[in-house]
Amino acid sequence: MPKRWGIGRAIRTLGVLIAGLVAAVALYFAAAFGLAEIPINRDFARETGGVPIGLASNGIHANLHLPVVTDRIDWTTVFPPEDFPAYPRFADSISFGWGSREFYLNTPTWDQFEPWVGLTAILGIGGTAMQVAYWPPLAHDPEMFVTTRVSPEAYSILVDHILQTLDLDAAGQPQRIIGYSYRGNDGFYEAQGFYSPIVTCNEWVRIGLADAGIRTAFWAPFPGALLRHLH
Repeated sequence: MPKRWGIGRAIRTLGVLIAGLVAAVALYFAAAFGLAEIPINRDFARETGGVPIGLASNGIHANLHLPVVTDRIDWTTVFPPEDFPAYPRFADSISFGWGSREFYLNTPTWDQFEPWVGLTAILGIGGTAMQVAYWPPLAHDPEMFVTTRVSPEAYSILVDHILQTLDLDAAGQPQRIIGYSYRGNDGFYEAQGFYSPIVTCNEWVRIGLADAGIRTAFWAPFPGALLRHLH
């Protein structure tokens, strides 16, 4: 009798844990999609003659696109073109994406996704990295790539957001992760910060936009709302 009672109790406990997990996941997605629709910096307006910036998305992950050269910074002095074997002949923008180091380095395409890599990302194991890539002019697409223009002050805040996320070496230079690149126009660098389901790759982009006074979502663990608000 005690043995049966023990098995029954274990089954009930497992049921409670599964129900709690399902409820937590449901609450997470409800909050993610609900808060993503709430805009902040509502008074943001496109700055005529301002610095062009853009957001690109593959449906899962958003990257921040900035001009290669402005009065504020020449990115080629930070990320030399010779470090990128497929540097575009007419490089127009440089993109920045932040996320789980293990996921970035081990998942160049979705057909190479492995569950253990996804789990390490969710748990924040393995640190973070920044993907940097140079691009030729990209076509405007409300679902894939949107652009606007911002004030020099807002742009400077975005630049600082990126530079402060990089994990620089003793000489103040970005630390390249050697041997990793998706297309040759990109590279990976050591970064600071802790990836989690709350602070995702897309949330990192949102924080930069929010700090710069650019219209964006209240919270954005997924990329869709980022592009909609900017568009």
